[in-house]
Amino acid sequence: MTNPAFYSEVAGRFGGYPDWPPRATHYPEGDPEEFFDTVLTGLATADADLLDVGCADGRNLLALADRFARVRGIDLSPEMLEAARRNQREAGLDHVVFELADASATGLPDASVDVVSSRRGPLYAAEFHRVLTDQGVVVHLGIGEQDVRALKEVFGRGQNYGGWNAVPLAEEAQARLELAGFRVQHRGFRFDEHFHSADDLRGFLRKVPIFEDFDPVADQERFDAYAEQAASPRGIHLARHWFVLVASKEPAV
Repeated sequence: MTNPAFYSEVAGRFGGYPDWPPRATHYPEGDPEEFFDTVLTGLATADADLLDVGCADGRNLLALADRFARVRGIDLSPEMLEAARRNQREAGLDHVVFELADASATGLPDASVDVVSSRRGPLYAAEFHRVLTDQGVVVHLGIGEQDVRALKEVFGRGQNYGGWNAVPLAEEAQARLELAGFRVQHRGFRFDEHFHSADDLRGFLRKVPIFEDFDPVADQERFDAYAEQAASPRGIHLARHWFVLVASKEPAV
């Protein structure tokens, strides 16, 4: 799991999650963020409680929050939560709260939440099962083991480095959810991003946890090697691999 200090540093430097550098994106299997939002919106009701784990600066959560009765976003980065509360005040959504809390031990009562969402955040199956109502659902957007593999191989490190030789991350996450008592549906997404310039890609890598220790100076040689290798008429290519899991709580026997 990504170190919360990384997100605190991003929030301190950019005031939250920054706007991404310009790039062209092609979704041959659909947009995973759009699919995630569609599933989450479909679960919303006038009296539903939503818990979002790893909420970061809250912008994605706030965009959907008006569909739920009560919304709680939790994160381990105080700086990201400060940005989230600022965004919440600007949005004027009084039914949304942001709190410093560990997703593995939320402190919430049993069966107190209708939906748990995790957008590239943590996945603690047993805790999510505990806090969900009998008809509760988890919606999880995860990063697959093949995500930007060529880039990581050039750098010799990175998020889930070498994971392409192990059990697929979606399968591993699905197994944990099923063990905790969920029925799980899985959909994978492969898509392509093309950055218009080396500076755009370099800026992107400073803002995401692909390399928590990315250093434009120390990594210059590796970065240049990848930029040359991945260059195309459309830009510098990144091959992405994400997945969405929708886990419904099994009725108690």
